[in-house]
Amino acid sequence: MPRPVNGLIATHGLSSFCLGLVFPYTAIYLSDLPSVGTPGVAVFYACSGGANLATALLLSTGVLRLRGVPLGVLGTLLWFVGYFALYLAGSYPAVIAAGLAIGVGQGSFLAAIIPIVNSLVTAQERRRVFARRYAVLNGTLALGSLVAAGLTLALPRTVIPYLFLANAVGMLPVTIAILLVRKHLPTVAEERESSATPVGQLWRITLSAAVFQLAVYLFGLSQFEATAPLVSVNLMAMGLSTVSLLLIVDVGVIASCQALITRLLEKRPELFGLRVAMLLWVAGYLCAAVASFGSYPLRLTGLLAYAVLFALGECAYSASFHPWLISLVPDRDLTRANALVNSMMGIGNLAGPSIGVTLALTGSAPTVWLTLAACCAVVTFATARTRRRQAVTA
Repeated sequence: MPRPVNGLIATHGLSSFCLGLVFPYTAIYLSDLPSVGTPGVAVFYACSGGANLATALLLSTGVLRLRGVPLGVLGTLLWFVGYFALYLAGSYPAVIAAGLAIGVGQGSFLAAIIPIVNSLVTAQERRRVFARRYAVLNGTLALGSLVAAGLTLALPRTVIPYLFLANAVGMLPVTIAILLVRKHLPTVAEERESSATPVGQLWRITLSAAVFQLAVYLFGLSQFEATAPLVSVNLMAMGLSTVSLLLIVDVGVIASCQALITRLLEKRPELFGLRVAMLLWVAGYLCAAVASFGSYPLRLTGLLAYAVLFALGECAYSASFHPWLISLVPDRDLTRANALVNSMMGIGNLAGPSIGVTLALTGSAPTVWLTLAACCAVVTFATARTRRRQAVTA
């Protein structure tokens, strides 16, 4: 793999580690601020999420026109400003400003990073590189959360603001890395947007990828983060340690199996890999559903099987999704297409937990797991139809 992309992935991993430091404590930190309190937590997330979504939509429509490197640098600097402002925050206006800066920064950076990485690798390397990137980001985020947990156990609660300072500083190496790789980017990556595909046509081309990404976050990733812990503890009578165990298993499986899954899928079409991902998630949900009827050891075994299968599905997804998206659009349109896909990710992250919580209100763990399995099965079927339509078009 070319050296420039190694440095970019490494610094992105460092920023992910720093984000992991604050990931579990943002709500706690803001609610502890006397002039902010618990309502301020909702305001912050609304501002950051709304700004992220608005930025993604402005980029995808071409209203905001920036190429990969300037957009990536802008995103990382705004991310730095936002989290540094949170470190200093002491009022509602400061929290709102920080949330807006973080949201715009995330929307800009996430739209830029995929085209930049793609420009640094060959088509043959693409799936391995994106799979490796996903594994690095997942592992470093989890490691950061574990380090933060250790720090808050060993040190007074007053250490939490400094975690936000560390997260802000952690974005600066990515800024430098993006600037350094600029000279390695091919000339085509710096084309002006004058020849860009019209918005309506671009959205039609990327609609299938955008809808799939929405489904991934609605019925998959957001459910693992929000619903699985809720159902495990409240509806399956598992201890809180089970939640940590599920995360450890997920990260461990991704770290150990990502390369193998990528090799197995390398010769197959990207849509095949996405169907495999969804089928693995269906199998994981079914394991959890069946286990929920059993004794404690069976419930624990079923949940661990779910975590393993879910992680294997993530491996298949990470090796397939962005290469598929890249294959759908010309390089000059990739930033806009990726921004549209990221907007679906934002919507899925916001709405997904509500789906899980609503299902959990039934009081039945099997109902939750089986409904999620059915949703993923529908997505698998739709993906198969997408493959057939593309084959006919070709």
